[in-house]
Amino acid sequence: MTDRTFPEVTIPYGELSVKAMRITCAHCDGVAYFPHQTGFNRKPPVAAAQHFQNKGWLVGSGPRKDFCPLHASPAKRKGRKNMADTKATIADKPREMSRDDRRIINDKLDEVYGRDAYKSPWTDAAVAKDLGVPRDWVVQVRDQFFGPAGSNPLFDEFLKETGRMNEAFSAYADSSAVAEKAMADQKRSYAELSKRMDTYRALASKVEREIGR
Repeated sequence: MTDRTFPEVTIPYGELSVKAMRITCAHCDGVAYFPHQTGFNRKPPVAAAQHFQNKGWLVGSGPRKDFCPLHASPAKRKGRKNMADTKATIADKPREMSRDDRRIINDKLDEVYGRDAYKSPWTDAAVAKDLGVPRDWVVQVRDQFFGPAGSNPLFDEFLKETGRMNEAFSAYADSSAVAEKAMADQKRSYAELSKRMDTYRALASKVEREIGR
């Protein structure tokens, strides 16, 4: 079971979209989802298998042996009814922010948020990554209890300098490409001139021999 994998899809998660593993019932095509990457942390497939089993699914060695809670028992899988009448989506709703989640995020913001702005180098994304929660949760708590994201002077300067460096390297790459082309053209011209010189020297030698008779 530890080697079992599941298809990866994207599902709504609050106001965001997150990656989730999907299991499909081999009898009725009902599905369930396991959001495995709701922030920057990614959970392994074995966690999905355990999650589906906890929800009552029969997780087999492959997709053809997966059955939803309604058809986990062989007795309930006798015959295949009209799919349009029996198909049901058994989808796990993405976990919503709990009171404890809100408290933890609030405590972290109290630590890293200063006067109407984050302290360097914190941002909504950095807090979400640090806590392993969706960025949308951080935005909600910050908007409600602290105010706007504000500006992080150090991070803003970093972004500006990053832009400047990218522009500088892009300009250097362009000028290098022009210089390389010019060098290639020069080498090609030299090669052609060398061939003409060889022809000229051969002609000059012939003229010298003829005149010297």
